[in-house]
Amino acid sequence: MTYENIKTVILTFLAVLSGFLTWNIWTYQPDYENVGNQKTIDMVNIATQREIKKVVKPHQIIYHLGGKQYGTVSNGYIDDVVANISKWKYFDVKKYPGRVSDFSEKVAAGGNTEIIFPDEVPIELYQRVLNIDERDMPKFDFDRMIINTETQQKQEGVVYFYSQKNQEVYESNVSPSYINEFTNKFYKSAGRLTPYFLHVASDIRRMYLPSEDVEMVKYTYYQNPLDSDKFKEALFKDPSFVQRSFADGIEEFTDDASKMTVDTRTNMISYVNPVRDRDSVIGTTNVLQRSIEFVNGHGGWTEAYRYVYKDDFNQNVLFRLYSKEGYPVFNQSGMSEIYQQWRQSEISRYIRPGFHLELPLNPDVITKTLPSGYKALEQLQQKKDFKPELLQNIMPGYYMTQGPENSLILLEPGWFYLYDREWRQLIWEEELKNGLE
Repeated sequence: MTYENIKTVILTFLAVLSGFLTWNIWTYQPDYENVGNQKTIDMVNIATQREIKKVVKPHQIIYHLGGKQYGTVSNGYIDDVVANISKWKYFDVKKYPGRVSDFSEKVAAGGNTEIIFPDEVPIELYQRVLNIDERDMPKFDFDRMIINTETQQKQEGVVYFYSQKNQEVYESNVSPSYINEFTNKFYKSAGRLTPYFLHVASDIRRMYLPSEDVEMVKYTYYQNPLDSDKFKEALFKDPSFVQRSFADGIEEFTDDASKMTVDTRTNMISYVNPVRDRDSVIGTTNVLQRSIEFVNGHGGWTEAYRYVYKDDFNQNVLFRLYSKEGYPVFNQSGMSEIYQQWRQSEISRYIRPGFHLELPLNPDVITKTLPSGYKALEQLQQKKDFKPELLQNIMPGYYMTQGPENSLILLEPGWFYLYDREWRQLIWEEELKNGLE
């Protein structure tokens, strides 16, 4: 065999071997263990997640019936109304063509139902609760939905979205069959509900107060501290780098930038995350949505908290605890609130209770009778230096205090009013000054 023949054979062998090895590399499949859909990191669930309709919720429903007002704050009743109007199909959403200055008088004239929220609600968020499916729907906030119950069978039904703050009204059409069903199910029997009266505090402040005395139940709860380690896992980007210290009843968790403080005496949790370039605000329109998603992200709804306030410009959102009957709960130290502040689409500050309320301890039902809305207004107007134009709201509610033992939480009924952007408790002379003033 000549040298050239030997070289040809060797080259041919190498080419075949190279092709074989290449084919094996391309077709090789390692025998990995099947792990299914197992998550690499378990999600932190401190309590529960909640739907938007349970967090962004009306606090009052008022019916205008025969020149009088009837209404309720009942938690279950409001859930029934929201469930009903959520099934409707809303279409042709547009700006109200009439004069906004005359709109309030038109609503109070009769034949209307007001669904009142604690503060402005973005329609982009609440359309997830309502059945609104429009591509070019305008963007607006509202704090009241008004249902015109005088719809005739051949006419389209009308639902208004009204903003007291912005003095804007939008309207939407619905099928008249929805309005007729609502009228038969809710409106016609509204006269059995609590009588209310309208108080006009200013051109843009209209509120409804109970005409009769209000009987409310006093509550005593055990407070069960939440696991601070779970909050550490939920809030810090890398919990493995977090340092923990404890001194004088204060538990601190810190990393290179953020800090979480747990006050074991009040069971309040405060998380601070400094964000650079604080003067720049991004995405102001969805701060409420982000806030709800943030708490849902760690199952942080330990109680029946509801959305009550937002400041789009400063990126602040507040949620407040409500009683099982539907009354708001107040506390000067924030023990009944979840507060969030955002910067650059990141959570900057998060302050909330670090406890869960166990079942009520009251062996016997103890009630307290509050004076009517007429008497509450009279008492308020007699206060020294009171300026009517600064009154933003007034309602019955609860004041939360710690009991003789720090393990107990007391809810005491009372009247509360929002004055110059601050909630205060209305105190009668014969009562001890144990409230917000």
